[in-house]
Amino acid sequence: GPHGGESFSADFGDIFGTMKLSFMGLAEARRGKFSLLTDIMYLNLQQGVPVPGLGAYSGGSARTQSVEVSAIGLYTVTEGSAGRVELGGGIRGWWFDTELKLDPGALPGKTQSTSTSWVDPVIAARGVMRLNDRLSLTAYGDVGGFGVGSEFTWQTFATLDYKVAENATVSAGFRWIHIDYQKGRTDISLDMAGPIIGASIRF
Repeated sequence: GPHGGESFSADFGDIFGTMKLSFMGLAEARRGKFSLLTDIMYLNLQQGVPVPGLGAYSGGSARTQSVEVSAIGLYTVTEGSAGRVELGGGIRGWWFDTELKLDPGALPGKTQSTSTSWVDPVIAARGVMRLNDRLSLTAYGDVGGFGVGSEFTWQTFATLDYKVAENATVSAGFRWIHIDYQKGRTDISLDMAGPIIGASIRF
């Protein structure tokens, strides 16, 4: 009907309210004082949605898939035996695809899908604290968006890192991420937290 687009936008909030995390990972390459950090996240969610109207449709479901990829360059500004502090920045890209299915009722069923993608600039900082020869703690944070892609986005994660070889480290920890995106009729507000694993190679 004429209100299909409107109700669809409104449903975005409900869809992301029950987002389940599918996969998050980190990969890093280090050389001297420079680090290139990449992270990737894949989300997939399916859920029933309330159907407006008096029996026009018998039911409905929404499926959302999302991919997030970041590439961040970091430079070590200070380093000592206790650890190091790095500053830098980069980009984070998002892709969302949502499919809304309405089951036949008084009206025949229909499917509508929408895709949204954008890239955000981000500024980042990271601190690494050495616990002993093999173990360290990492805290990372970034902020971005600034209206270029999303209105505002931030991400932070904390990991425990274990040195498996002289030039290789594996990490496990927890990540929090937020986006607030508004363009036209698309309004995506997302807050998520979940486990993250990673690996770092030193050249």
